[in-house]
Amino acid sequence: TGYPTRWEDQTKYRGGWVVDGQRQKSLRLRLQGKWGTLTNIFYNPYLPTLDDYFEPWTYDYQNLISAPLADEQPTARAISMVTGKYMDTIEAGPNWDDDLGGSQVYANNDPNFDGASDEEMRQ
Repeated sequence: TGYPTRWEDQTKYRGGWVVDGQRQKSLRLRLQGKWGTLTNIFYNPYLPTLDDYFEPWTYDYQNLISAPLADEQPTARAISMVTGKYMDTIEAGPNWDDDLGGSQVYANNDPNFDGASDEEMRQ
């Protein structure tokens, strides 16, 4: 569904352009104009959040290096680069759905296919 999640969903992020005016048709940004940019410079509710991207992580490599000899192989647990705490699950990351880009799971959640018929979705 893209990166950040649902990045093509124009109703969520208000991206792109719209035709403005009745008689004189002109284009304007969907999100805001010049003055709206100034008022939202420090907070914009329509921009992606950390959850829409992913929580960056690293691994506990020291555990691999310093683990004593054992029958089981040591593991490197994921550590959040935001909080510094161990992460139980990793739910998304950059290029997360690239390998599954053609799957029905992602196609069903793609905002570009809203309103497509069942036959169109099968193709």
